Amino acid sequence: MPTRRKHQRERRHLRAWLIGSLAVALLGLAAGIASPPTPTIAGPNCDVDSTIDGEEEEFLRLINDYRQENDLAPLELSDTLSQAAAWKAQHMAGNDYFAHTDAGIDRTWVQRIRDCGYDANTWLGENLAAGNGTAAGAFDQWRNSPGHNANMLNEDFNAIGIGRAYDADSTYDWYWATDFGGEIDSAPPPASEADHDGDADCNGRTDVVDAALVLQRNAGLVGSLACQAAADVNEDGTISVVDAALILQYSAGLLQSLPV
Repeated sequence: MPTRRKHQRERRHLRAWLIGSLAVALLGLAAGIASPPTPTIAGPNCDVDSTIDGEEEEFLRLINDYRQENDLAPLELSDTLSQAAAWKAQHMAGNDYFAHTDAGIDRTWVQRIRDCGYDANTWLGENLAAGNGTAAGAFDQWRNSPGHNANMLNEDFNAIGIGRAYDADSTYDWYWATDFGGEIDSAPPPASEADHDGDADCNGRTDVVDAALVLQRNAGLVGSLACQAAADVNEDGTISVVDAALILQYSAGLLQSLPV
């Protein structure tokens, strides 16, 4: 009967969506851009900075351009989904694993999204990738994987959270997570609007490690910084030895604050 066939189609659609949401990305072989040697380990309750960096901003542009090419509405950044994605990326990098279930605490990806404050009763999805430091690399991994591509082009999704993390001691160096939702809530500030506090590695501290990273970036020894906007402490539009010197003075207590 027509009604029965309709129900069968709906069940197939739901099953295909679930498979796409739970699928694990193909691991990339590229080592990615060099980054800070000290990993940021996510806390147990989504206690992590969800401010997106320059590469995460670039990923948002890429996925929204891709959706526009396919006549879909753009995704808007969600603070709570970004908390879930940033926590996941950092937890995978710091604990050297690659799976949707949170290692060590046996938490599902859906429960993590809920724990991080996204409580809308709507469509949810998650994509994971590893091995690429750049937005373009992660985007290509997902676009070339049918299940993950389906998530990126899902017309039921309107909000996104984006997170990436690096740990030189992990198997794949770079780890990405994107979490999707059907309803839009609050948005985290992009890197371009973040405070210029000298915390170049996004670990919550401004110290000599940040100054060293700024010097390496200025010398071309690293291609990107985890919190690149924060490294430009004098806000002159460049990351230079002047910024490194200011960070060193601040970390030594010679400055009470950094220019903002």
